Amino acid sequence: MKVQELLGSFDPVRLTPGASVRQAVRKMVDCKCGSVLIQEEDGSLKGIFTERDLMTRVIAVGLDPDSVKLEEVMSREVFTATPDDLVKEVRQQLRERHIRHVPVIEKDEVIAVLSVRDLIRADLAEQRAANSAMDDYIRGKIS
Repeated sequence: MKVQELLGSFDPVRLTPGASVRQAVRKMVDCKCGSVLIQEEDGSLKGIFTERDLMTRVIAVGLDPDSVKLEEVMSREVFTATPDDLVKEVRQQLRERHIRHVPVIEKDEVIAVLSVRDLIRADLAEQRAANSAMDDYIRGKIS
């Protein structure tokens, strides 16, 4: 299965590097997501800010979410995927890198952000389909 099969029609949550941590948290809460892409006005990807960044780089060290800018606490090295990448390979990279969110890039533009949860749902759907096909085969519904 390729990444493109998991993509929906939603716009990733984005902020500029100068936005505050509080702004990012409000966006994540409003959008019910666990990450915010950090992009310049021209759309270039500068980093990602996740729930884990919030906990380890802001809360745990006692920084003020209202005064700290995302560029100070974002993850700068961002692993990305393309729509043509295989889901199993992306999942492996997430596991090896100990990350939970991956922006999907097409023609130098971020078109989506997938989470581990999205990949698990895809795995479950694939497994259900395989189980159903096996059940049909055993019951003689297909030849």
